[in-house]
Amino acid sequence: MNIDLTIALRYLRPRRFSFIGLIGVLSGLGIIIGTAALIIVMSLFNGFRDVAHDLMTSFGPHLRVTATSGSTIDGASRNWSPVWRTSLVVQAPQGTSVVQAVGITESDLSTRRVLQQAMIGGKAELSLSGGAAGAVVSSGVAQSLNLFLGDTLRVISPRQIESALTMMSMPLGTPVVVVGVFQSNASRDVDASTVYLSAEVVKPLIASTEPTEWHVRIDQPERSEQVAASLAASLGSTARIETWQQINSGVYDTMRLERLGSFVVLLLIIVVAAFSILVSLTMGVVEKRHDIAMLKAMGMTNTMIAKIYVWQGLFIGVISSGLGTMIGLGLCWGQMHFQWIRFDMSQGYLIPALPLDVQTVDVVATAACAVMVSSAAAIYPAMRAAALELISSQTR
Repeated sequence: MNIDLTIALRYLRPRRFSFIGLIGVLSGLGIIIGTAALIIVMSLFNGFRDVAHDLMTSFGPHLRVTATSGSTIDGASRNWSPVWRTSLVVQAPQGTSVVQAVGITESDLSTRRVLQQAMIGGKAELSLSGGAAGAVVSSGVAQSLNLFLGDTLRVISPRQIESALTMMSMPLGTPVVVVGVFQSNASRDVDASTVYLSAEVVKPLIASTEPTEWHVRIDQPERSEQVAASLAASLGSTARIETWQQINSGVYDTMRLERLGSFVVLLLIIVVAAFSILVSLTMGVVEKRHDIAMLKAMGMTNTMIAKIYVWQGLFIGVISSGLGTMIGLGLCWGQMHFQWIRFDMSQGYLIPALPLDVQTVDVVATAACAVMVSSAAAIYPAMRAAALELISSQTR
């Protein structure tokens, strides 16, 4: 074993208690806590990201294809779901609101199946019956207009409002009956202002028989970008293709920023602990200046003296980050298997327990950052120890 490594290990195990040693222990605890906290928080964000992933892929399209101006798309031959989307005014006995109307066909079993799974009341039956069509409203629309199953609404298009204003009359609109209420939990905008109607109701309102967009659902949502690239190559400039990640880009961007911000804030714990390491090693250089002089007198070079303190910083970082990693992984494992923190789903929670997903990349990156910061904190004390010239003062 190298002499500088042997001395560094010896300095890490002091024979007597000292204030400098206490500072070193506290700095090590800071790195342990910071490393464990980073692993837990990163795993928590991964868990919530997985929950959001499942919610966003379980409702709505995985790909949305929209024809460019002057172009048409034959989505029926590809078994895509035609959708007529537009903004409508909904007039209810309790009030009036602007909503996003989504018209779907009776034969669109894929969209109806997804809508049925999101129902919290009633049924997803939009076919014309008794002279009035059915409407499935989102929970936000039902709450804002105080709607109940069986209420009759009137949906009015902007074109009808403009025509009524021109003729100085009241727009009559199209009557629809509330047959169901849904809550997707995938998008706040969808749950706040969306109404599903039969395509036969929406077509006359927008004066178009061509779908405004086509929805595509695939067996593996993770491959949506590859499928989108393939469709873009075949359709060319006649269509605009959006993946479910792009449709929900606001949610993804927010989650990424929150994850990055949490990582930076918690990394500051390790940085502060690294400053404590710098202080304790620097004070150790002052305390052991006579030892350093003796070592130089025995033939150790400045580089070897510097390595003693570099080794100390590296050992503190490796040991502290290792313990912090084990504690963080242990707590994550316990929550994942024993679900110490649970939620009562009957109270409206979407998940039964706090979600955690440990990623190897996050663990390695956290431990590496802790080791690098701790090692960097030892550079200044090492340079100061190597620069000490006490031989002449000892001989005088």
